[in-house]
Amino acid sequence: MPQPLTWSSGLVWNAPSAVWNGFAVPATPHTMTNDNKISAAIAAQAKTDILAAFATIRTNLPFLINLTPEEIRRMPTIGTARGGMSTTFQQEMAAHPDLVPSYVDMTEVEKDLVLLEDLDELASHARELCEAIEETRHAVGSDLYLAFLSFYNNVAQAAKRGVAGINAVYENLRRYFRRGGNTPPPAPPPNP
Repeated sequence: MPQPLTWSSGLVWNAPSAVWNGFAVPATPHTMTNDNKISAAIAAQAKTDILAAFATIRTNLPFLINLTPEEIRRMPTIGTARGGMSTTFQQEMAAHPDLVPSYVDMTEVEKDLVLLEDLDELASHARELCEAIEETRHAVGSDLYLAFLSFYNNVAQAAKRGVAGINAVYENLRRYFRRGGNTPPPAPPPNP
């Protein structure tokens, strides 16, 4: 038999199962499939294996360096705008060794050409993987945001209606939904 509608029944005033002067049929929880783009989990062993694979990659590339943004800006390099430059210069330098300055080490040039080609191939695979990870992370963040927003909206309605004890919850959540500006929310107060 349906139960009487009470303030703690979990229904809101415009819920399809809310009935005035009658009994409410218990609402069945459902997931809004269009709000859930990703439903997956990474097994603990898989995560361990993936992190080990990243460590292996890093170990096999011990010469990798990090540059500051200023160093990157100041350093001339071969980019996509200079496509084919490596091949053209390699051919011309090989065809005209008498014009190569004596201080240019051709053994190092050949070594750098091979390394650049290898790094381009690795970077291409890494970019594909990073792009997929970032886009999946973005979709998961969207799923969470929509769920959090739905909860927040219910809490806001409860606070607006004067539900006892809900103001602290509302104040704790509303800092994430302030209008205007993209400043990060302040840190939550320490738990007493």
